[in-house]
Amino acid sequence: MSAWAAGCTHVKVQNMQNGQHSVTAVAPSGGYSGSREAAIELANEYCEKTGQEAVLDGFYDKSELGRKGEHSSSLIFDCTPRKKLVF
Repeated sequence: MSAWAAGCTHVKVQNMQNGQHSVTAVAPSGGYSGSREAAIELANEYCEKTGQEAVLDGFYDKSELGRKGEHSSSLIFDCTPRKKLVF
């Protein structure tokens, strides 16, 4: 399920220095777990566009609630090539 389907809104992915990216997700329910899950999903969707996967560097949770009681979390992440499975 995409973050949009879960009822989340977000700010577009921002490019930072050294190949890092940042995205902020807001979840109307689920507390910080909900907003963090939405941020991870957005990071994965962003990296998948180039055939890569997201490597999470850290979360930054906004301490206060939004006007409607929503939680927001920012995620710093890198995109790296997918690891090939070797059997």
